[in-house]
Parts: sequence; structure tokens; C-alpha cells
Amino acid sequence: MSIAVLDKAFTILEVLARTGRELTLAELAEEGRLPKPTVHRILRSLRDLGYVEQADRRGTYRLSGRLSSLRAHTRDEAVRTKARPLMARLQADFDETVNLGMLEGVFVRYVHVQETSQALRWIVKPGARDHFHTTALGRVIVAHLPEEPQRRLVVKATGRGAARARLRQELAATRARGYASEEEETVAGVACVALSLGWLGEPLAAISVSVPVHRLPAARRAALIAALQRLRDHAVAV
Repeated sequence: MSIAVLDKAFTILEVLARTGRELTLAELAEEGRLPKPTVHRILRSLRDLGYVEQADRRGTYRLSGRLSSLRAHTRDEAVRTKARPLMARLQADFDETVNLGMLEGVFVRYVHVQETSQALRWIVKPGARDHFHTTALGRVIVAHLPEEPQRRLVVKATGRGAARARLRQELAATRARGYASEEEETVAGVACVALSLGWLGEPLAAISVSVPVHRLPAARRAALIAALQRLRDHAVAV
């Protein structure tokens, strides 16, 4: 990305911050003294990254909570603070590796990992990235996004044809059941089950439990899924 594009992106963010209200594309272009097509392209990227939100059908835009998190001891730390108690509970109950991931473009970046004490394990290092569509973490985040940003991410990740259709079907199924799962799609011998943290106010984050497939028979998989759902349902009820 050129310096000129960065300058324009920050101009748009500063206009939204300065006015403190929702603005249309035309208003943003006028306030920022930028061409409407340029503003539209930058807004799409900022929306995909989670820095702005489209407020309603009229297409007005506003800043998202992500910028607030960046100001408050960085966004990563804000999300880690919310997720750590949930991750610790899952790790204590199942003694398997628990991951926290965040969506960045078409990738999921691993932000925090709580490791299992068991000898046979798969550990990903914080900062590592995977394509969202190959991971339970990424699929559960994207499955709960609004339709338009979800559509754009699917197109970027898969191109055309059967792969796109399969991913859209998987995202719809994930949204319906409330969790995502994958088995040996990212790492041979490892399965993952993931839950979006949208209910914690972090729609671009999720937690997952990674388990060697030989330690995940049907009964244990069902218990793990139920534990993830209880975490969400309890918090929502409170």
C-alpha cells in the first residue's frame, strides 16, 4: 500500500472521529476532499479489517470499537483480557491446547495460546497466520459477519466455482449450529472446534480447542462442543 493511500485512509478515519456521527459516502468524500470512488474502495478495506461499520441500509458509516481497543493498551491485549478466563476454563476442563485468533483480511492471526500439559500436542506460535477458510477459527468468525463482508472474503479466498459454493455452504452450516469444526485441514492429525467471540463484543475474534484426532472420539467431541456453547449461553444470559 502506498503512502498516498495510507494518507487517504487516515483522512477518512479522522473525519469519522472528528464529526462523531454516522456519515454517508458522499459526506465522507466531501469532508475529506477525496473522490467518491477512492473513498468507497478504502471504506471497503477498512470495513473488512473491522475499523468501520456500515450502520444501516442507507449506507452510512461509523467507526467500530476496534479503534477504541487499539487505544486501550492495544487491541490484542483488550481481546486477550476478555478471552483468557474462558480459555483457562476450557484448558482446565479438557487439558488440550486453546487458541485465540483474530481475523485480518483473509487470514486468522493467532493472538494467544494456552498449552496442554500432555506430551502429544500441536502448538501454534502467537503471531502465526492461516487462511481463514482452512481453520475452524476463521470459519466461525466469517460465518457470523454481515452478508456483504462475508461475500467479499469468500470471493478473495476461493475464486470461482465449486470451492466457493462449498465454503458458502460450510459458513451457513457453521452459523446455524453456532460453532465451527475442522479435522486435519490445517495440520495432519489435529482437529479443532471453535466459537466466535461476537457475544463478547469481539466479532473478529474466536477461540478454539485443538486436539489430536486420536484423543477426540465422538463422546469427547460432543462434550467439548457442549462446553463451548455453555460458555456463550451463560455469558449471554448474564
